Amino acid sequence: MPEPARAPRTQQQRRDETRRALLDATVESLIEVGFARTTTLEVQRRADASRGALLHHFPSKTELLVAAVDHLAEMRARELKMLAAQLPDGRARTDAVLELLWQCFSGAFFQVAMELRTAARTDPELRDVLVAAEKALRDRIIAQARTLFGKDVSEHPGLERALDFTLQFMIGAAMTAVLHKDEARLRDIIEDFKTLFPTVLTNAATTKRRSPASRGEPQAKRRVKEEAR
Repeated sequence: MPEPARAPRTQQQRRDETRRALLDATVESLIEVGFARTTTLEVQRRADASRGALLHHFPSKTELLVAAVDHLAEMRARELKMLAAQLPDGRARTDAVLELLWQCFSGAFFQVAMELRTAARTDPELRDVLVAAEKALRDRIIAQARTLFGKDVSEHPGLERALDFTLQFMIGAAMTAVLHKDEARLRDIIEDFKTLFPTVLTNAATTKRRSPASRGEPQAKRRVKEEAR
């Protein structure tokens, strides 16, 4: 019996497929050949797309690169949502969520982000767009983490600050891993951090945040100002 004929793709479906192919090609290129050699022509070649199609979706290389980071983040968010149903209860759940977060910094997502961060140091246009994208991503990660952790952790007053600390720790650990490639030592550090996380959470809730104006002031100078009040 012949298979029923498939309905022809709509114009919007074709556009979505082209956009996804361009983003996949960008990610692939950044990982394989790095930022410097990831040109729009290279992306076109890998995606088998026309110049007009690329410019229609991404008028500039900067927009294309930042969209690639967002593309990876969305893919990871969908994976985390599916994995959420399999998370254990209790303390084991906290460890499992931290492990899922660490996976974000030990795969394609972090490799692409690292390439763009390095390039953004000397590219003001890329830096401005990337900073805005990373702030939005940070907010997305924190919102999603609240749904992944158990009730006691997700409603803890120190969670947001503890997650900021966690993300900065994992960025540093992942950068070290890229250079040293010492998997055994890195695994020990991540396991140690899981053990420390409850303490980080508690301290994050009790430590008073310094005001923006006081950041960067020498400690002695701040003490004098506080005593004068």
